[in-house]
Amino acid sequence: MEYIGEIDINKFTGISENILTNEVVLTENQKQHIIEKRPDIYKRYKDKLYEIIINPDYILKDPKHEDTALIIKKYDNNAELVLKLSTETIDKKNSVITIWEIKDARLKRYLLTHKIIYKKTD
Repeated sequence: MEYIGEIDINKFTGISENILTNEVVLTENQKQHIIEKRPDIYKRYKDKLYEIIINPDYILKDPKHEDTALIIKKYDNNAELVLKLSTETIDKKNSVITIWEIKDARLKRYLLTHKIIYKKTD
C-alpha cells in the first residue's frame, strides 16, 4: 500500500458527511489495475497523484458509486482520478481507484450532469 497524502475533508463533505480519515492510499491491487489497463497514464501521472488530489480543478460526486469522488485536474489533458472515500460503511483509508484522461467534451458533459462539489476559483 502506497501512502499518497492527505485530503482537505471540507472539500469532500458534499459527497459524504462521514469521512473517517484524511489519509489517501493507493493499494497494490489498484496500482496494478492502472498499470495493466493504462500503463502510459500511470507513467504520466504517478508522481502527480498528490497534486491532483490536493489541488483539483473540480471535485464531482460520482452518480453511480456511493462515497466516491471524481477529481479533475487540467493539464495539457484532463486527468480524472477516482477516489473512494472512507466512511462509516467502509473500514479503510480513502483509496485511489483509478486514473485516466478525459477530453474537454466529456468534462463539459460531466459539469452538466454531475453534482459539482468543488470548483477551483482563480
